[in-house]
Amino acid sequence: MKAIFALILVLVAPSALRAQSESAALTPRRGVILEHLTWLEAEALLTDSTIVVLPLGAAAKEHGPHLRLNNDWIMAEYLTERVLAEADVVVAPTINYHFYPSFLEYPGSTSLRLTTAQDLVVDIVRTLAAYGPRRFYVLNTGVSTLRPLEAASAVMARQGILLAFTDILEVAGPVEKEVAQQEGGTHADEIETSMMLYIAPETVDMAKAVKDYDPRRLPSLTRDPQGAAKYSPTGVYGDATLATREKGERVVEATVAGILADIEALREAPLPTPQSYDAVLSRYVGTYTLTPDEAVTITQEGGRLIYQRSNGRRYVMRAESAISFHVGELARLTFLPDEHGAVRGFYMRWMGQEVLARLQQ
Repeated sequence: MKAIFALILVLVAPSALRAQSESAALTPRRGVILEHLTWLEAEALLTDSTIVVLPLGAAAKEHGPHLRLNNDWIMAEYLTERVLAEADVVVAPTINYHFYPSFLEYPGSTSLRLTTAQDLVVDIVRTLAAYGPRRFYVLNTGVSTLRPLEAASAVMARQGILLAFTDILEVAGPVEKEVAQQEGGTHADEIETSMMLYIAPETVDMAKAVKDYDPRRLPSLTRDPQGAAKYSPTGVYGDATLATREKGERVVEATVAGILADIEALREAPLPTPQSYDAVLSRYVGTYTLTPDEAVTITQEGGRLIYQRSNGRRYVMRAESAISFHVGELARLTFLPDEHGAVRGFYMRWMGQEVLARLQQ
């Protein structure tokens, strides 16, 4: 029991930057912080018309030599306070661990597996939805987080629940293009550093800001100059030396406006139609390329999915969730639906390794 309680504390951070009481807020709030309520008060607020906001920001992820590991968490807390001031929402505790595989060569950085990050959000949303709410918004401050959030959204849509989230690269995109002077970049760069100079300047050390930009279209970052990723000895991807508070103000205010617009659009959006389990399973039927020399065929038989390898061996797939299944005793397969629910492939975790399989067209 102690271990379970400790895990919950690690996965969902207390919102320490928020005031400890409603009266301590710097500005009047229209929104409500869930963790400040009793369960009786929560019962009255969690209705089918409530929008629940889930802030998401890494508390341990590298941001170069000039920004702190909890940079995304600070940003998420700030943006959440702005939303609380302007929108009628209920804000759940901040999620401070998620899917950040690109930064694991830099000490202190942490990441959940894609399927774990996805299931974390699904479980939180599904739990809160049981009390009434049907619309949820993840106030997202990451880029790699988009993949598991898209998958989680598709899972919840099949249950008649609408889950939307911030695309941090698009929400203030036009303004970023206007102010940016750097050659390129998306991490601990000119834009993100500028935002932090506006949000929390005491956390930025501009004397240590650098330019570190590898223009090659490669995944992730690496400290190894011979590595198969974008080379960045500092963990910066862009030019942080160009950052200014003035640029940050413009980008942050555009980001806040975009998030508020997302929430209001969510409020008016129609709910998805729940689907039967057979209809869900039928989406996964097809042939998938597992390796250049091996394909896997998935069929639907009698309300079950069957996994069959090229060598003819068949396995009944045991459902763990709407998109995750066990194959045999050692493998776990997770389908990857896009934002429209169409499945393009799956991840299989087997013997400590993850393999991506793509649906053959």
